[in-house]
Amino acid sequence: MNPQLDETQLLLRDTLRQFLERELSFDRVRECEREARADAALWRTLVKQGWLATPFPAALEGGGGGMVCAGILVEEFSRRAALIPIAEVLTAALTLQRCGAPCGGLLRRVLAGEAVVTPAILESGDSFYGIAAEALPAGTAAAGESSWLLRGEKCFVDYAQFASHHLVAAQCGGERGLYLVESADPGVKCEATPALGRIPQAQVRYDGARAVRAAGAEAVGELVRIGRALTCAQLLACMEVSLEQTVAYTNLREQFGRALSTFQAVQHHAANMAMHCEASRFLTYEVLDALERRSADDRQVALAKASLSRAAPEVLMTGHQLHGGQGFIEENDLYFFTLRGKDRSVAWGTAEECLALAATGVEQKARWL
Repeated sequence: MNPQLDETQLLLRDTLRQFLERELSFDRVRECEREARADAALWRTLVKQGWLATPFPAALEGGGGGMVCAGILVEEFSRRAALIPIAEVLTAALTLQRCGAPCGGLLRRVLAGEAVVTPAILESGDSFYGIAAEALPAGTAAAGESSWLLRGEKCFVDYAQFASHHLVAAQCGGERGLYLVESADPGVKCEATPALGRIPQAQVRYDGARAVRAAGAEAVGELVRIGRALTCAQLLACMEVSLEQTVAYTNLREQFGRALSTFQAVQHHAANMAMHCEASRFLTYEVLDALERRSADDRQVALAKASLSRAAPEVLMTGHQLHGGQGFIEENDLYFFTLRGKDRSVAWGTAEECLALAATGVEQKARWL
């Protein structure tokens, strides 16, 4: 693929970046962090202005931008450390749309801002595929759809309390699938848990919660692939902002009568950060483009996620090293991206977990083109 964004994609990126820099201050993000909540006002603005609908097809009154535009949206909001479930909602909604799930009514409600859907997939066994949560048949729902009862527990569910629906991975009779459950159901219990990235997060227990089967086993894999790809966009944003802030600071800060940026050792560190950022940008948008063309497999997505999960901590900590004492205070905005980046480096699979998955296909014939 051509790693360069086209004219329309560049316009989307630049317009959104300018809007967020003008409207979303880091002080506003700090307030949301202190109160451990999502930015509901920003979410309403995002929906009202049509940003959320950009990746979806015209049939859903979307912009038809596809996976690459979804990555741009996630990257730009991550560049401002916004506490909104943009990656989570896009992961869930795009999975349902791409897998042909009979949830057109729900998707329209999501794009209209009337519903918020977040994935609930990871369990205490720390596996995306060894799902223990069970779905038991419970007759027919009012809309004529099969109704189910969910039992099980999900860990690290981002924005669980902010969401109106959870898209839960569960199994029935050994067959995996995705089930939609309303978060207000009496059988849903959310317990807030502290997160390294200060993202609202919870451990959720489903104790006989009413649910509707949304999609089959193939959708579980698609959910993981899209989740990992959009997490790559979040990591990319954190690395790029860290690099930009580090370059600006080392140009400003003087030592021994010279700007820090004039020292060769500092330049070497900055060059390494830039190389990681550029390689990560290519990998991220390559895998998003492959997902759009439906040519990406689990191994390709896992390798991209593993690469960014390793690169991000190195870039972010190098940024702190070059900031010196400034890198130790939260008055400096650098900490947003270090915390979010470290958190996202382990979300949707650590580097080791992704590499283990990729290793299962190491004997397969390489696909070079």
